[in-house]
Amino acid sequence: MRSHRPLASRLAGRVLATLAAAHVAEALVLRRRARRLSALPPAPEAAPATPEPTVLAVAGATVDAATRRAVAQVLAAGDLDAVDLVPADLPAARALRLLRRLRPERLRDDPLHTPGGAHEVVAVRAEVAERAGLAGDAAAVLDRGDLVRRTVTAQRYAPRGAGVLVAPGLRASAESGRARWRELDELVAFARPHGALAPALMGLELAHLAVMTAGLALAPVPALAALATWAAQPLVVFGGRRRPALVPPALGPAAARRPVQGWWDALATAAAGGAASRAAARARPPAPTPPPEHTLFEARRTTCPWCGSPALIDRVEVTDLLQHKPGRFHLDECTACGHVFQNPALSLAGLDHYYDQFYEGEGEEPWEFAFAAMGGAYRKRTDALARHAEPRAWLDVGTGHGHFCLAARQRWPEAVFDGLDLSESVEEAARRGWIDAAYRGLFPDVADSLSRSYDVVSMHHYLEHTRDPRRELAAAAKALEPGGHLMIEGPDVDCPWSRRLGAYWRCWFQPQHQHFVTCDNLVAALEDSGFDVVAVERGPATEGMDITSAVTFWVNRTVPDPRSPWRPPPTVGDRVRRFAVLGGVIPVLVVTAAADAVKDAWLRRPGATAPGNAYRVVARRL
Repeated sequence: MRSHRPLASRLAGRVLATLAAAHVAEALVLRRRARRLSALPPAPEAAPATPEPTVLAVAGATVDAATRRAVAQVLAAGDLDAVDLVPADLPAARALRLLRRLRPERLRDDPLHTPGGAHEVVAVRAEVAERAGLAGDAAAVLDRGDLVRRTVTAQRYAPRGAGVLVAPGLRASAESGRARWRELDELVAFARPHGALAPALMGLELAHLAVMTAGLALAPVPALAALATWAAQPLVVFGGRRRPALVPPALGPAAARRPVQGWWDALATAAAGGAASRAAARARPPAPTPPPEHTLFEARRTTCPWCGSPALIDRVEVTDLLQHKPGRFHLDECTACGHVFQNPALSLAGLDHYYDQFYEGEGEEPWEFAFAAMGGAYRKRTDALARHAEPRAWLDVGTGHGHFCLAARQRWPEAVFDGLDLSESVEEAARRGWIDAAYRGLFPDVADSLSRSYDVVSMHHYLEHTRDPRRELAAAAKALEPGGHLMIEGPDVDCPWSRRLGAYWRCWFQPQHQHFVTCDNLVAALEDSGFDVVAVERGPATEGMDITSAVTFWVNRTVPDPRSPWRPPPTVGDRVRRFAVLGGVIPVLVVTAAADAVKDAWLRRPGATAPGNAYRVVARRL
């Protein structure tokens, strides 16, 4: 054992030294963010009367009359639709957690940024609260998790802008382990159907504390440096000559107590999380009974649905790697034209079954988060269109909640943006003010009845979901004015990673993706349909992250989320295995993310023609 101790000490020392450096770097980042927080300006006593906002507060928080008047003045000015109020005495630990999530300048400028807030008090313009369904909650008794949901909802319904302001007259309510768990669990609700992220984050927090504490025995000097830099973070972030608007009380004692207080808070939160998980398991309803398998699929095809050739070969067989619903989905490839398609295809009953709870219900929050994180992709789409046209009226087909339309509106504020989708999400997008008009139904069925014609129609990762892609192209031709532009993005099956990763390639996305139209086939079909193809992008349009996504899918298949309602109730062994695999895969994900970054940067370089996992085509209607 003695011969191994120096090596263990050296390794522990390096890990702890890295942690100390990371603590310092994080503190400097959070210090800059803290100094961008503004204070709520006081309202003059003789201020003119303003509309009373809807004010939602966590249980235990009291909003004084002066704070109400002040925030009413801010909202009446018209620049903001919602304001999260941060108590001036917010404890240091909570203030640091707030700054890790929040970028104050981005919250005002980027309507897709909805990080929540301090979750004490949020004020919303009355008209916005009415549209968001929050008006009746002003008198409700809300816990921390309830207010997380309502704060994020208010930010989503505030396309003109949301803000976070420090309220000098507001005092923070007490925080228990249960309150912190509820806040954490609701903040990461986007991962609920596909991964138990809140327990994983708590595990990382406990591991961080354990490494620093155990390091005192293996490498005491680096361990003390790690503990000292971590404990000093409140002083670095909130201290100094130029104090920020938010200065937690008793910074010195808070820093001195942090190593012990950190353990206490983490253990209390983990215990509350365990109790909540056990209660949820006891209340869990039985797994839904799927429809008979023979009703879920149509008859198997013997010819290609794109070109009619009988030259079909097996391409890949995939299971449901996201929701874990039962079933196996087979994809065939046509050797004559390259078309890949689901065979046998899902029936209408099968589509209803596998879409259920995917984008709505259980699946709504994870996809809200995923789509809101795609700001970079949305900018590339608007750049691609701007090289050929300046839109006046744009129809986004398969719009979901309208995230892309909201982003595009920032570039073209005078343009009209309408959305079409099968789900209720498109109507929600209209209520939020993200789109001007909502159409619900199948595009080919409603194309003739649209209330206006469009100079731009877009289909972003939509065509592969449809049962007959050629009918969708015909519908686009009907909706477009002569000279208008059609922009289509879709998965590129010519991507070499589609074969290297087999069933774990991210773009198979079974069972929802039914047709994989090759880029060449799409270009030819557009030209046959009266379009002039003006731009084709392959590598630069890639969404990337193939390898990392494959590892994530493997984890979800090997140790599925125990909270998935379509699986048997998990045993203790199931939970232990999942926690162990999630912990062990973190270093692998770091390596794969780095490999993906290099691969994707090469694909996206200017002028690159190699296929990535997606292509983009822009065509003008003749």
